[in-house]
Amino acid sequence: MNLVTGATGFIGRHLARRLVRERQRVRVLCRPGSEGRLPTEIVGAAEIALGDLRDRESLLRACAGAARIFHCAGHVSDWGPEETFFAMNVQGTRWLLEAAQAASVERVVHLSSIAAFGTPAPEYFDDQSGYGKSKDAYSRTKAEGEKIAFEFHEAGLPVTVLRPAVVYGPEGAWLEEPLRMIEKDRMFLLGGGSGTCHPCYIENLVDAMLLAADHPRAAGQGYIVGDGESISFREYFDAVASIAGKGPVRRSVPLPAARAIAIACEAGARLRSSTRRPLLTHTAIGMVTTRSRMSIEKIRAELGWRPRYTFATAIDELRRWYSGNRRLLA
Repeated sequence: MNLVTGATGFIGRHLARRLVRERQRVRVLCRPGSEGRLPTEIVGAAEIALGDLRDRESLLRACAGAARIFHCAGHVSDWGPEETFFAMNVQGTRWLLEAAQAASVERVVHLSSIAAFGTPAPEYFDDQSGYGKSKDAYSRTKAEGEKIAFEFHEAGLPVTVLRPAVVYGPEGAWLEEPLRMIEKDRMFLLGGGSGTCHPCYIENLVDAMLLAADHPRAAGQGYIVGDGESISFREYFDAVASIAGKGPVRRSVPLPAARAIAIACEAGARLRSSTRRPLLTHTAIGMVTTRSRMSIEKIRAELGWRPRYTFATAIDELRRWYSGNRRLLA
């Protein structure tokens, strides 16, 4: 039995679909009331376990009888209360791994992020790099979640940590949100889009997750996952625009102006005690304007992994997808 947490989210639902297509037994962990967001092909083929990373007892029930766990759930944002990030990304991870240990699970694939190395990203990072000293709660709690995962491996639970880069694909925020903005002619770059994007196509990531779940050498290791090429964010968003049949994105906000806007947006959100993400944050600016280099050599060398899609072939596939799904993004 494969347990997938976060199956109503972007990465989890793609993974669950793949497992269903491969006719594997699948159980998905869903918060009560959210199961209606599951795709129909998962609902009809997977066992649904109602629970929450903040409900310890529900995790014990969900893990019982599972051989493999893919931990995709978490709180992903560049804004919000510290306690929300901690509850999901740190405490929730600990409780899930405790439940996995109690159930004698054979392998846990814990989904982390390159954000664990820092936001903004360091000038160069690979799987031997140290954790970053980020100000944003997401990056800090992803690093803490990784530490907990490795602690459980040392205690006898086989755990593999994957660190995806900028994951894009159908139903994902890095694709669908800019597509909507481009369609409405509202898309803009920050600082000319010269920051470095490390893309990771969703199908490449799912391939890596399944490989990590089975490969004996992967236990106790952490691996960065990406398409194997780095581009500028200008190039990334121009490629997204081409999916919609639009020209390059040339509207850009200079960095000084962007920082001033972020100060105002964040101040307004704090005054309102709002948990809703502001239009622009300093974390987002740092993410898309920093230049960096990243290596996926470790997963290549140790697991023999090769990205099935290049960025170009992924964009070609997404053009075909978009032609049949454009109305869903309106």
